[in-house]
Amino acid sequence: MSPAPGEALEALAGDLCGVFLGWRLREDYDALLALGEGALHLDLRSAEAWCDDEPIPPLFIAGELCTALEKGMTATGQAPGALDDARLDALFSRQPARRRGRDVARLSISCRVTLCAAGCSHAAERHNGWGAGLVAADPTAGPPASGRQTLPECPEGRS
Repeated sequence: MSPAPGEALEALAGDLCGVFLGWRLREDYDALLALGEGALHLDLRSAEAWCDDEPIPPLFIAGELCTALEKGMTATGQAPGALDDARLDALFSRQPARRRGRDVARLSISCRVTLCAAGCSHAAERHNGWGAGLVAADPTAGPPASGRQTLPECPEGRS
């Protein structure tokens, strides 16, 4: 028996968090380290990115997430166009660390992926494990220029 659409979207949101925090982020890791800290917002349908509400050049990870979203929607039997909104909000900060006797820097990252469809919002949060969780509880936080809809969380029993 396949999961209900809401459960599938929540699982997909969790998978997308894993993609963001996984090895594919290494392509953008130095760029984020150079920024130091901030609030990153990615539109997972267009691959547009903002940091602290300012547009930034395209990120490799944004394209990877768009591809993973499309494949995930197809795998759940839903059309990618069925989503009203798909976004990743992340807070990151540069943290000092020691590795093999050298001073290095790493990123503490918390992310939240929100997928909105049929009037409901489905989300998942993850953290890379360095430092405290940073993502705000507000799933509608993000760049005001994005034109996104604000949708409520699904009521109990509705997916």
